[in-house]
Amino acid sequence: MVRRINIRAMGAIARAEYIRWVTNPRMIILAVFVVFMRSLTVEPLLEHAAKMGMPINVLEPFIAAGNSSFLALMLPLLFLVLISDYPILAENTLFVVHRVGRMNWFLGQFLFLLMADISFLGALLIASILISGGTFGTDWSDVVTKYLSVYPAEEMSFASNLLPSNLYNQLTLGQALLHTLLLLGANLLLMALILYVFKLMGRRVLGIMVDILLMAGGIAAWSLGLDWMWGFPMANTLVWAHYTKILREPVYPVENSYIYFGIFITVVLICCILLLKKVRFLGDVK
Repeated sequence: MVRRINIRAMGAIARAEYIRWVTNPRMIILAVFVVFMRSLTVEPLLEHAAKMGMPINVLEPFIAAGNSSFLALMLPLLFLVLISDYPILAENTLFVVHRVGRMNWFLGQFLFLLMADISFLGALLIASILISGGTFGTDWSDVVTKYLSVYPAEEMSFASNLLPSNLYNQLTLGQALLHTLLLLGANLLLMALILYVFKLMGRRVLGIMVDILLMAGGIAAWSLGLDWMWGFPMANTLVWAHYTKILREPVYPVENSYIYFGIFITVVLICCILLLKKVRFLGDVK
């Protein structure tokens, strides 16, 4: 029997999955990653701040993390580790699906993914603000925008490239933060939905491998400067890669990246919905 969309049922499923997710001991990995993020982004920026005798902006470490080619790879991997068990096709799933219907069950799962995505990025943003040692403001700090004019010999250093001029010359601090959150969030959601497709097919491990290959392929194409790097989520996630250092003309319009993720996520969602008719909810899928 086809059931109507039930908002209450969707919310109940999403809430149950979310509570199970945030109380999972695996969440300790997120705390460990924050320590790692501090050493890789916050401490180098604070070293520059100490040399300049000026504070950084509290939002700059998160923007740096979201635009680091290394951390932009690590963040989706970390998120995949945290949601790799979902959707959980346990023994009671058949009963739940029978009560609410397949579509309500899946929409509840999708709502859970959105909640997990937002919570994941929100937790990292809040943590980066708390450990930043900076000050609040609406503009880029002088530590970021003027450091190289004072210490030009350090142009190629790791810390000097955490926030490249592609960002602060072309975007305001607020714009950079918004694009970083939205594009990174879209990337995480896409990776999770791809995993859901393969989980519904009973091929969870293959889904994880496909996600990793997409990330690795994007890194390789971006590193080689190939034009088709924009066919991978990775390049579309890096906000600074859309712009040049000085010229206003973008390398690749950031609007195209939103269209890219919108189309890709829609296609994967449709695949999930089509697979719903064939799924046998009889137990956990390996």
